Amino acid sequence: MILTNREKEVINEISKNPEITQIELSKKLGISRSSVAVHIMNLNKKGFIKGRKYILGNESSVIVIGGSNVDIHGISDSKINFRDSNPGKIYVSPGGVARNIAENLCQMNLSCKLISAVGRDSHGEMLLTQNIEAGIDTRYIIKHERYPTSSYLSIVDDTGEMVGAISDMDIISTITPNYLESIKKIVMMAEVICLDTNLNEDSIEYIFNTFANIPIFVDPVSAKKAKKILPFISKISTLKPNINEAEELSNIKIKNKKDLNRVSSWFHEKGLDQLFISLGSKGLFYSNKNESGSEEPKNKKNRVKNVSGAGDTVMASLIHSYKKGYEIRETARNALIAASISIRDQNSISRSLSADKIKREYNEQYSQ
Repeated sequence: MILTNREKEVINEISKNPEITQIELSKKLGISRSSVAVHIMNLNKKGFIKGRKYILGNESSVIVIGGSNVDIHGISDSKINFRDSNPGKIYVSPGGVARNIAENLCQMNLSCKLISAVGRDSHGEMLLTQNIEAGIDTRYIIKHERYPTSSYLSIVDDTGEMVGAISDMDIISTITPNYLESIKKIVMMAEVICLDTNLNEDSIEYIFNTFANIPIFVDPVSAKKAKKILPFISKISTLKPNINEAEELSNIKIKNKKDLNRVSSWFHEKGLDQLFISLGSKGLFYSNKNESGSEEPKNKKNRVKNVSGAGDTVMASLIHSYKKGYEIRETARNALIAASISIRDQNSISRSLSADKIKREYNEQYSQ
C-alpha cells in the first residue's frame, strides 16, 4: 500500500521511539493531536503498525468503565411546549458517561483506557473511530454481534437546561464480571479507576471487591442507578453526585448549607474519602474528612449552549486534579472552570477543553 508523506513522517518518529505519545508526535510534526490520531488509525488499517503502546505511553493510567452512547440532542429555539413539536436544532455526537469522561481525560493529556461495549453497527463504528481520534485506548471495548450500540436522546430548552431524556443501554449488560476477570491484569495496572453506575450490580460488586486497593471514582449517573453503590461507599475514593443523587443515597433532604454538611458527614462516616456535590448553576459543594466548603462559578455571564456534558467534564477534571495532587478547594475550582468551558459548547465534549486552558482561566479568576 502507498503511504502519504505525512504517514511516512509518523512511521519515522515511531521507529525512533516506539513509546512516543500522540502529544509528542503532534509537537514534533507540527500538527494537531487529532490529526496524529487519524494518521495512526490509517496506518493501523494499512497494517504498517501492529501495536498501540506508543500511543498509550505509561500503561499505568486511568481506566474508565461504563457506558458508550450515540447522543442525540434536540435543542429548542424557545421555551419548550410539551405535547407539541418544537422548532430547534438536532445534533448527533458520541456520548455516554464513561466514554465522555474518557475523552475529556484525553483532552487534559491523560492516558486513558475505556472499558465499554458497542454493537457491530454504524453507530458502533462511529464511536470507535471517534475514540481512536480522541486518543482513547479502545482495545478493551466489547464489540457485540447481537446488541445495538447504546443511544441517548435528550431534549434541551432554550436556556441550555435538559428537560428530559431517554436512554437505550441494554448492551451495557455484556460488561460482566467474567469479562472484567479476563482483563484483570490490565485493570490492576491502573492508577485510577472511574466507573459509572450504568454497569449492572454484579459488575460493580466485582470492581469494588477486586480493585479495592486502587482509587475508585464514581459517577452515580442518576438517583435510581445510584443505589447500586450503597454497599460500597467505604471503598469509593471520590464520589460526584448531584443533589438528587446525594439525597437518594443518604436519605437526607438538601435544602440549605446545613443539610449539605449533614449529608457530607453521613458519607464520610460511611468511609468515603472525597465528596463533590453538583449544585447546578450554583456551583459545587466539596468535602473530605477534614474540610468542606462551596465554590460558585466566577464567570456567571457565560452563554450556556448545552449543560449535558458538564458533569462528565467535572469528573474528568476531578481525576486530573487528583493525579496532580491538588488540594480539595483547588480541585473544586478547577472542576467548575472545566464545566464552564463545557457548557459554552453545543457538543457534549468541548474541543476548547484542555489542561492548559483550565490553568489559564484559573489564574485569571483566582490570582487576583
